[in-house]
Amino acid sequence: MGAVWRTVVEGVTGSMAYIADKHWNVVACNDEFRALIPDGEPPSNIMRWMLLDDRARHDVLMNWTEDWARGACPALRRAVTNHPTDPTLIDLASDVRRDPLAGPIYLATASSHALHPDGAVRQVNHPTKGPGWVIASAANPLPEIDAMFVMMQYRPGEVRPHQPPPLSTNAR
Repeated sequence: MGAVWRTVVEGVTGSMAYIADKHWNVVACNDEFRALIPDGEPPSNIMRWMLLDDRARHDVLMNWTEDWARGACPALRRAVTNHPTDPTLIDLASDVRRDPLAGPIYLATASSHALHPDGAVRQVNHPTKGPGWVIASAANPLPEIDAMFVMMQYRPGEVRPHQPPPLSTNAR
């Protein structure tokens, strides 16, 4: 990953931000993202953390089964389908399938389409800010076509914020 993107991510303030490679390895993140993780240490792999880490599943990512796992499992399956000989993706999918919580969801979402996380609104229990929601914005940085840049805005409270409308080229 280029130094420019690392500088961009680390310079984001007011939102959590990270860049993950095609294997979901976190290659850069900012301090706000680190604050989402209970021990402050970013996970080496965001997909592994979302689907297999007990603290993520039970303490941070609320409504884990419906909001988080049912979105992440199809994305992992699509990655394995697109890169069927990639040992890192194959190992990650195998670990997820063997997991007693994530495995059944992975199997149950076999016919689900992977949704891009851009615009997703998901419930969290932020370790320092408390219960709330994150609104995700995601993009693929041009120099790293297999990388994903994700920003998450935190919104406190019990009431789900509205999902932002998609951008339109017809906006004036």
